[in-house]
Order: sequence, then structure tokens, then C-alpha cells
Amino acid sequence: MSQREAAHQKAREFFDRLWSKGDFWEIESSDYERARLGRLIEVLADRRYQRALELGCGAGALTRLLADHADRVLAIDVSEEALSRARMHPAPPSIEWRCADAMEMDLSREGPFDLVVLVETVYYLGWLYPFFDVAWLAHALFEASRPGARLLLANTLGDTGDNLVLPWLILSYRDVFRNVGWSVATEETWRGRKNGVDLEVLITLLERP
Repeated sequence: MSQREAAHQKAREFFDRLWSKGDFWEIESSDYERARLGRLIEVLADRRYQRALELGCGAGALTRLLADHADRVLAIDVSEEALSRARMHPAPPSIEWRCADAMEMDLSREGPFDLVVLVETVYYLGWLYPFFDVAWLAHALFEASRPGARLLLANTLGDTGDNLVLPWLILSYRDVFRNVGWSVATEETWRGRKNGVDLEVLITLLERP
């Protein structure tokens, strides 16, 4: 088994196991999560998008909100368990749910997109795959997007006990997207409290010149 095949298998098994437990991250039940997703939509809601791509859509809580602002949404997740949960919810036909590994997609054939969304996704890719592959994905997304397209990058950061979201790592991922050609349109740190823990989310809206 190649390194890439092993990473794909690890990702599928890891996320299938978590989603098989139900709403593991409480995305569908937490006031914090509802407020966080609401803010993400506010960042994007000043325009209409023709074709959107969401990588790491999970059970589709954000996807269904995106569908109100995009003519078509391609929602990708590596976990069939997550997508099975997504399909249990009413959703417009403009959403295409697809079980796939973002690292294996031919984005040049799937595009062009005018909105790309990665929310709490890139640091898992960085955990599973070599840094080169993450950087190449950032480049491939840039090439598969129309001029003027947007990319929403949002990630928890801080001392949460999870090394995947250490601030210097999250900022490094942000800078990879900048270095392949995306420019920062807006950036903010959104704060909230979940299960008694204060959390911060870095929300970066990037644009393709």
C-alpha cells in the first residue's frame, strides 16, 4: 500500500468511526456551532455564487446554508457515514453529495468554481498528508477557480489541547493559500464558548485575482 493509499484509508476509517457515533462535534445541537456557522454565512452573503465547492462537508450543516447563496454546491467528504447522515436531512437538489478524497480529485475537470469552502478541514489534511500535498491542493484549488472567486478558510485555533489547531500551524496553512496566489480580502477572529471552553476561530476570506 502506498503512502497516499494508507492516508486515504486512515482518513476514511477515522471519520467513519466518529460519524458512526452520531453528531460527534455537536454541530447540529450546539448554540455555539449555530452561531459559528451563521457568522461564516454572513461573511459570504454579500454576493450570489454560481458554483460552490465544499471540502469536508461532514453531515452538511454548513452545506445546506450555502445552498441559499449558490446555484450549485458540490459537497465532498471522505466519510460515507457523514454523507449518510447528511442525506437524512431535507436539502435542495442543487446540492451534490459525493464521497471522495479531496487529495484524489481532478479539480481541473470539476471546476471552475467561484466559491471554495474549507471549514475545520485543512488541519486534518495536514495531519493525514505530507505538507507538499496540502500545498499542491491549495494550488489546484486556485487553478480550478474563476478570476474573482472566493475561498473561505475557517479554523479553530488556540490552546484547546489539540495540537492540530496550534496557532502557528493554522497561520501556516493560511499562508500556503496566500503563497499560491490567493489574496486576503478579509480576516477576523471570531470568539465563542462551547461546553464551558472559550474558543477562537480564524475566519479568512481569500480571493483569486
